[in-house]
Amino acid sequence: MKALVIILNKDKAPLLDKCLESIVTQEGFCSSFDVLIVDGASKDNSKEIVEKYSKKYGCIKFMVQKILGGTGYARNDGCEYALKNGYDVIIWGDSENYYEKDYFKNILKKMEDYDVVGGVPKVVGKFYAHAFAWYHSIHLIFPGLYRVHIPGNNKAEKVEIFRRFRYPNSLRSDDYGFSLLLRKNGVYLKHGISWNSFVRVSLPESWRKVRIWQNFRAKGAAQTLRGVKVKPYDNLAWGISFLLFLLFIALLPLSYIPLLIYGGLFFLASIAIFFKSIKYLASPKYRYFFAPFFGMLVYSYYSLKTVFYYWKLSD
Repeated sequence: MKALVIILNKDKAPLLDKCLESIVTQEGFCSSFDVLIVDGASKDNSKEIVEKYSKKYGCIKFMVQKILGGTGYARNDGCEYALKNGYDVIIWGDSENYYEKDYFKNILKKMEDYDVVGGVPKVVGKFYAHAFAWYHSIHLIFPGLYRVHIPGNNKAEKVEIFRRFRYPNSLRSDDYGFSLLLRKNGVYLKHGISWNSFVRVSLPESWRKVRIWQNFRAKGAAQTLRGVKVKPYDNLAWGISFLLFLLFIALLPLSYIPLLIYGGLFFLASIAIFFKSIKYLASPKYRYFFAPFFGMLVYSYYSLKTVFYYWKLSD
């Protein structure tokens, strides 16, 4: 089984250096798998970082994506490279990832029996990591969800899939949209989890960067859903929850009871998600038990923006 690890990167040279450092020590490196960095025309020294490694290890390659404008385009460049060079498996990753021992060995072993295999995230950071850890582990939190969908910066896929389907071109490589595309066309892949493949995943640690990330997610999801011709029902449900929260705040002068009931239920749901996702945090802190409440509100707001962007794309 010939595998290609594809790392997406843009302007994250320090993280890319650590990511590659964690890859070159893995069992099977350069024998069981090669590495391709697909770069979004970084303005930092990302290329020099890769060259430092590629001079020592010939199986590490670097390319700038052909069409700039998002990771959806980068994914498709990676798919094209894998098909052209005869790879059987793509293992997707980002430069924010740091791979723990035997991650790739265990993933590839699991791929012998599955079409798609995911690893186990360990989200790194403080408050915002706790607020959004569920986002990276939602397929593991809810029983059976990983059997139909696995997030994209932590999974392997058989290259044969991409002879028929490609990731929709968008600002972000929206894997949920790609999963919908496959199922819409009657393609039901066999999904599995390599429970002993751990990857440390970084999240933004400032409010400004969280907003940028979530806005890109909203726009990318809208583009993807338009591309695969699926209406944003999931995002609409999240958006309605945010609107209800605002409505009850507006009604607060009349009665605090609706806000108390709805806010309390929302808060209890976030507490439950905190305890379900805590094992997917690299350094869990119980003092951040309320963080998912904030994260879910932010996600709901930007899901509402996804619906807006989706509507705007129809003009």
